[in-house]
Amino acid sequence: MELGNMSYDEKQELAEDLKTPNDVLRKLAKKDEHWAVRRYVAENPNTPGDVLTELTIDPQDFVRVHVAQNPNSSSNILVTLLENEKNCNTPNLGIIKSLYIHKNLPHIAKVIIETLFGKWL
Repeated sequence: MELGNMSYDEKQELAEDLKTPNDVLRKLAKKDEHWAVRRYVAENPNTPGDVLTELTIDPQDFVRVHVAQNPNSSSNILVTLLENEKNCNTPNLGIIKSLYIHKNLPHIAKVIIETLFGKWL
């Protein structure tokens, strides 16, 4: 599938589609210049873990917040995202809050969030 010839709307539709093959989701996550397309990949519950892990360092906050909200983000992905946010000059509190309420976030990571960001929760 040649993604370069597709419109933004077509790529968005692919990124959102639960039936989109993993290899296409990988390409959309890596190569798409539209951050919103990457956001839809991050939001898709069928996006593979390795792709979600890559998206934990996406420069766009909106992409990372959807990784934090993806119901299938594993505890490892969530902890990686938390570590990345902790190391930012200005961590995104929307991402931190989304991590905090995620069912897969380990208890120790919740304690870390409470310690570092508790006054903003």
